[in-house]
Amino acid sequence: MTPKYRPTHPGEFIKADILQELGMTQTQLAKTLGVSRHAISQLVNHKRGITLDMALRLGQFTQTSPEMWLNLQLAVDLWEVRHSSKAKQIRQIQPFLSVVSP
Repeated sequence: MTPKYRPTHPGEFIKADILQELGMTQTQLAKTLGVSRHAISQLVNHKRGITLDMALRLGQFTQTSPEMWLNLQLAVDLWEVRHSSKAKQIRQIQPFLSVVSP
């Protein structure tokens, strides 16, 4: 079942739960994580998604699992595809059991 509303982008969690909650700047977080400030800015502004590398870095910093960060991103990515121009075409794909005859 597809959620009606777009899931929260992981960048919102970075903004609210890390930057605002800890009183950090994007530059400070970038330095702490060993990434560019541009990478953090793109995440916070929903211009970039969480990569495996970033999930590991955020997980280490926040003492959470990288899987948590990846699942947040996965929810957004799936919602986007399910609401894209390709969604109708994807729904028309027949399951392999109905295509392959015994």
